[in-house]
Amino acid sequence: MNREAMDRMSAKELDAYAKVLGIDLRGAKGAKRKAEVIAARRERCAEMTVLGIELEIPIRRAHDKRVSDLLGGNRTDADMVEALGLLLGEEQFEAVEAACTEDDGVFDVEAFAYAAAAIIGSPELKNF
Repeated sequence: MNREAMDRMSAKELDAYAKVLGIDLRGAKGAKRKAEVIAARRERCAEMTVLGIELEIPIRRAHDKRVSDLLGGNRTDADMVEALGLLLGEEQFEAVEAACTEDDGVFDVEAFAYAAAAIIGSPELKNF
């Protein structure tokens, strides 16, 4: 959520939003503090190693509607690539692509599919 919009919300609204996110705000008093707690929690990162690459994925990216739309229903390979790019960000995505590319330029689609499945299905990403 846009931080400026969150800052305009009442404490009651923030409590409801936090409930949807599964965030406990019992220790936070006042709207400003509640917004800070929610923002900090959404910035936490899932950490995992895939293809020998240490990755950090901010939890808010996993809750991006664009990612959900791309991964829902009948997804294509292009949808999976785009969703992975949104989750990882440019630098980490390029590192995964480089790991899947052999010295002669051959791109190993099985390695990429493995990486995508490992990332999207990782307990680290889902258990936030």
